[in-house]
Amino acid sequence: MGGRRWLTKDFFILMTPAFVLLLIFIIYPLLNTFYLSFTHWDGMTQPKFVGISNYREMFHDPLFWTSVKNNLFIFIVFLPLVTLVGLGFAVLLHNKAVFGRNVLRGLVMLGMVMPMTVVGIVWMLLLDPHAGIVNRILEIFGVAPRAWIQDPSTAIYFVILGSLWAWQGFTTTVFLAGLEGLDVEVLEAAWIDGANAWQRFRYVILPLLKPALIVVVTMSAIYILKVFDLIYVLSGGESVPMYLFVLAYMVYYEIFYNFRWGYAAAIATLLTVSVFVFSLGMLKRMISERGVESG
Repeated sequence: MGGRRWLTKDFFILMTPAFVLLLIFIIYPLLNTFYLSFTHWDGMTQPKFVGISNYREMFHDPLFWTSVKNNLFIFIVFLPLVTLVGLGFAVLLHNKAVFGRNVLRGLVMLGMVMPMTVVGIVWMLLLDPHAGIVNRILEIFGVAPRAWIQDPSTAIYFVILGSLWAWQGFTTTVFLAGLEGLDVEVLEAAWIDGANAWQRFRYVILPLLKPALIVVVTMSAIYILKVFDLIYVLSGGESVPMYLFVLAYMVYYEIFYNFRWGYAAAIATLLTVSVFVFSLGMLKRMISERGVESG
């Protein structure tokens, strides 16, 4: 009973507003979306229960598999990139000998503090085929201007690049916090034992940064699996081309273009379950790592 002394009447009174908000804005929408995934609904008439037909149709829909392929490609390329870039910036900004370190920190965090809509507009202007600075710079080297977002062979890479610029501020912050929290005595002991800079980084610093690494991978995966706004804005706020379809945009497309709320709910449910399973796996990994450290 001693471990539950915090479960008092005051606790429940103070937590009730948070529980109510959680119920209204998280739990109810999740349950309602799950229910709608088993119905046919156009958003106006009464939902009609159709069982698993939405899921059956989803797995036979070529557009769905195109979206899955794009999601996986972005995920596989983005995740190691944002992790390595964030770690590199963190190591650089942790070094007190770097000139203008505070200014560089502000520049690195710039993308993180901007709304994704603004990030999309910035990249849309940079990549404009007529006046964009990217084409202007390439023209100096004799490269002909290109419509990068309208080109199926390059568009998805600029989605990854824009996402990387927007999110690396977060990964840098997490790794920087991990570096700031390292025990200096451990590093000094490794230096006294004759370990060079690379050996200290590889065998001392990296293992101690595992908790930060798990947080970075988990949050970055959640972020990129539900990417939507950047793709929407880069496409000019109009219908996104098929070569840029991802699951989050497909949910929007099925609701507001095809008025198939039930089918969109099925896709949203699958995406939510995928994110939840991945997050749960990383959470278990974090708990097991902490258990090993404490043991």
